[in-house]
Amino acid sequence: MTSIFPTHYKRSLWLLCLVLNILYSCKNQKDTDIIDKYTTIQVNNKSLTDTLDLSKMIDSVGLIRLTDAPQKSLAKINQLYALSDYYIAIDPVNTKRVNAYTKSGIYVKTLLENGPLKTDALNVTDCYVNEKNEVIIYDYAQMKLTVYDSHLKIIKVVKGEKLFNYSHVASLPGSDKFVGYSNFNGYNAVVQNDAKNPSSLDILDSTLSLSKKHLFYPSKFGEITLVTLPKSFFPFKNSLHFFRAYDPYVYSLNKDGIERRYKIIYSNGNVPSDFLEKIVAPNLHAFNNIGRDPSSHQVVSSAFAGYTCFTNWLETNDIIYLSSTSFTDKTFDNFNSIIYKRDKKSAVLSAKVFSDNSKFKLTFPSFNAYDKEKGEFLTYCTGNRLKKYLHPNSPLVKQEDIVDDSFYLIKVRFKRG
Repeated sequence: MTSIFPTHYKRSLWLLCLVLNILYSCKNQKDTDIIDKYTTIQVNNKSLTDTLDLSKMIDSVGLIRLTDAPQKSLAKINQLYALSDYYIAIDPVNTKRVNAYTKSGIYVKTLLENGPLKTDALNVTDCYVNEKNEVIIYDYAQMKLTVYDSHLKIIKVVKGEKLFNYSHVASLPGSDKFVGYSNFNGYNAVVQNDAKNPSSLDILDSTLSLSKKHLFYPSKFGEITLVTLPKSFFPFKNSLHFFRAYDPYVYSLNKDGIERRYKIIYSNGNVPSDFLEKIVAPNLHAFNNIGRDPSSHQVVSSAFAGYTCFTNWLETNDIIYLSSTSFTDKTFDNFNSIIYKRDKKSAVLSAKVFSDNSKFKLTFPSFNAYDKEKGEFLTYCTGNRLKKYLHPNSPLVKQEDIVDDSFYLIKVRFKRG
């Protein structure tokens, strides 16, 4: 059979088909890179108990005071982590430093802080402890990571060639790569020479150069202001769990890829999966100007009124601890959930606060971290707050021995099963 197309037309047609196929594959890659392999967790938040007594589920409760560090104290703790022998605490807002303490609460040293010296940081904003007990401190202003081993010795310092802006940075298990999370930040896409395809989650190579992008969003949302959680990464076994506000999924990442591992469904107020178009787009001006126009705060608050999202995720082999926030027109209400992982059916306990009313007599602030070596959930508060959390006749500490301005760590170990 004789072709009706000249040879050079056939070559051109072949090239056109190849290009279209590549473009189609790239377009679909955005939608198919993330594997759906999630377990759904149902959380009933329609009628929450104010306080739920967990006495029968608790094995032990410990309390330690973090000793004050002369000239190196923290004004606030934003993130808390546990190594085998140390606790790591960061204040990225006020004092801009990361401190290490022994497991008995004794101040050891300041790992990194803002300052004028070459060894100082320009802007310490984030800290992370990975599955190998390495401490990774992020200097936002320099796109620089300082990595410490479990004995608090510096392993390496990595400085990126391009100044990407991330809220949180973590290492990718099973590789020498890193993961950066930037919420909604169109600046990164411009620096990446990909302004039309901004992303929230980026894979970075060992030199902090861009390797791969995930969680794309339309460029018109590149300047909006939304809540960024104090932490968005949690190491679990050989994977890195990632979570963010307004997204019902908990993602799991490792060297082989990314998958949706859990989906949180609230009985009241689920944020819609298309919240950018449904909630943000009609109020785009307010979301773009929330830092400049005071009236925008009320518009944004009203837009999210009635919705619920989770704000922290901690996981062990047996338990998932979930912190959540429900938004009203002018304020918000926090509550907590404990999920016992039992095969395919999970038991979920939820309340505004948890307590131990029998043995240790204490109401717990929301847990912030998990000590995998000790099997303990951790939270912190100042001394004056601790006095309010303690019940009368609590055996943990006498009221008169509490130092108001010091930080205290509360350690809770749950019974298995």
